[in-house]
Amino acid sequence: MRFITRGTVAPLRAFASGAFLLLACATLGGCNDIAANPPSVDGQAQFVRRDDANMAAATVAIVSVDGAPADLSAHFNQSLETAAAGRGIAVVDPAKARYLVRGYLTATPIEGGAEVDLVWDVFTPDKQRAQRLSDAIAVRGAGDDAWAMIGDAALDSVAAKSANDLAAYLSNTPEVAPAGAALSYAQ
Repeated sequence: MRFITRGTVAPLRAFASGAFLLLACATLGGCNDIAANPPSVDGQAQFVRRDDANMAAATVAIVSVDGAPADLSAHFNQSLETAAAGRGIAVVDPAKARYLVRGYLTATPIEGGAEVDLVWDVFTPDKQRAQRLSDAIAVRGAGDDAWAMIGDAALDSVAAKSANDLAAYLSNTPEVAPAGAALSYAQ
């Protein structure tokens, strides 16, 4: 039988405490990642619009849309406003909005054209991000300047896709979804 001497107890306790702390941090770190971001195929929640949703209570203010050149921004903003209205999204003044939305558009050349990436950050009035939505649309064209390939029809498609993504998310918010309903994610 082997006995532990007094001189070896302190290092063993320190080692055990350190190992326990490391294990606890690793375990809790994994929980935070899963709880903060619902799982999906691409790591991003993709919502499905509820057919029975009346989104009047989930009012939105489009605070900003950054990234597109100035000559394209005006057309995109008008197209987005029209597309949002067509999907039942109530766009209001920021002071009256339940959600504040910031959009980001980028265009990069790809083989055979350009890809427009869109990101929408949806915030609560107290500026806490409620959701990030992202998508991409490919546009046919040629050249080195991706934005030069983006015409009015392509901007209308990007605005329509943006409105679809926002409507899908908003239709699953607590203000719109029936009490006790589970969120509707794409499969």
